[in-house]
Amino acid sequence: METGMVRKVSDKQLSDFIAGACGASQLTFEPVRQGLANSVFRASSGGQSWAVKLLGPATFSAVNYTVVAKLQQQLAVCGLAPVVTAYDPALRVWIEEWVDTPEQPSLDIERLAHSLANIHQSDINAPTLALLPCWQHYLEQLPTKTARSYSAQRDKLVPVISQFSHYQDFCFCHNDLSFAHLVGASRNKVVDWEYAATGNRYFDIAACVLINELDGEQQQQLCDEYAQQAGKSADLVERSVAAFLPVVDFTNRLWTAAAERNSG
Repeated sequence: METGMVRKVSDKQLSDFIAGACGASQLTFEPVRQGLANSVFRASSGGQSWAVKLLGPATFSAVNYTVVAKLQQQLAVCGLAPVVTAYDPALRVWIEEWVDTPEQPSLDIERLAHSLANIHQSDINAPTLALLPCWQHYLEQLPTKTARSYSAQRDKLVPVISQFSHYQDFCFCHNDLSFAHLVGASRNKVVDWEYAATGNRYFDIAACVLINELDGEQQQQLCDEYAQQAGKSADLVERSVAAFLPVVDFTNRLWTAAAERNSG
């Protein structure tokens, strides 16, 4: 299995662990996605399949995967996520059930809005998203001159977070919801919960807008559909999401800069 990532363990160690966790002696591996933070493979044997995620260095990511595993156990019970098969923090390997998903050529904005509203209404025990400490974690991994530039941008956004953060805005959020993360025949399950936390619903919706590269009309449709399903004012949702778009954009750019620094 060619991982395409620098790792301190051999491919044989990885394959042996994955085979043992899946209870299969012979596995075939098909690459699914290679990203800056991790690589995903589909492992198959005898008609069964698993999603295998090879995680990047723990020094880069602020994600606590032990916490994520416990979180996903709750989500699986609720039918919101696949069951986690195994996780090894030393090998940096994550395995969960594979969920077959039909091809769909275009975005379903209504389905995205429904998923966001459903996630936000879920009673899940999750840590709180501490955005400023997360930003600081990634800033500390950048060269001083680059970090200084990002720090100046950060300082302009802090008042926006304060102005548009109210008690009723906080709920359980995915924070990385692309349409590709909706899986299953009805796309009613969600994957990639690394950044899930109790946070601001409008940050989550804004993240969904940017991740899915929605245009202005699609953004308004998402906000209107979400407002209807969540019982919120459409005007409030649209204004709050617009305010959080630069916050999410900054978070994404900072994360990418830190990831590229670590991959180099």
